[in-house]
Amino acid sequence: MTKSRFDIVTVGVLLCGLAVSGAPTAKAADTAEEAPAYHPFTAGAEVGTPGFGGSASWRFSDHFGARAGMSYFSYSKTGNEIDGIKYNTDLRLMSEPLGVDIYPWTKSSFRITVGILLNQNELTGVAPKDPVAGRTFVEIGSSGTSYDSASIGDLNLNIKQQPISPYLSIGASYYFDKAKHWSLSGELGVAYTGNPEVTLTTGVPNAVPQQDLNAEAKQIEDTASKYKFFPILRIGVNYSF
Repeated sequence: MTKSRFDIVTVGVLLCGLAVSGAPTAKAADTAEEAPAYHPFTAGAEVGTPGFGGSASWRFSDHFGARAGMSYFSYSKTGNEIDGIKYNTDLRLMSEPLGVDIYPWTKSSFRITVGILLNQNELTGVAPKDPVAGRTFVEIGSSGTSYDSASIGDLNLNIKQQPISPYLSIGASYYFDKAKHWSLSGELGVAYTGNPEVTLTTGVPNAVPQQDLNAEAKQIEDTASKYKFFPILRIGVNYSF
């Protein structure tokens, strides 16, 4: 079993445990000082595959609620090879989820969330030009043509995902106190990010024919298109009121 699959299974087990812990029992129903089934408003801080961020939710009825949040993460890498060309890249993960929560059980925190991500995930990269002419050549396009790095200038790459990405997830919370104010939450799901948009430009205009730049962008796009689904794994600490 790979590490990524092990992580998904681990989070899945955690969510099942949280759901069971939040399920109502006959004993609790007979207790005079029973804790409230839930508080309508929840806010918290989260960390996961979309980055670091927070969320707020409103459970406006026994079986339905709404939530919103935001996540951010950035990472830079030097010499990142993409389709045979080494770029200095900057990755930005930034998204704002908007969703509708469905609670199958009134007295349980287990939920199913259907929503969208306002997706600003982006990868930018620069293959810096070699100031010495004739020393470094880069192959651009599908024809196999090589270009002198000094003559074309910086090669600039930009990859963006589709701006609106639908997602589906399940989640639950484990409450630390009987009043059900403080909790640890977990979420497991997936977002469909679709086909990316790839653009390439050079520091020296018209130094490379546009058809070669388009062909190179298409090759990168074809590779990136194999990853149309983005896993959502989140853990958070929350306060409900």
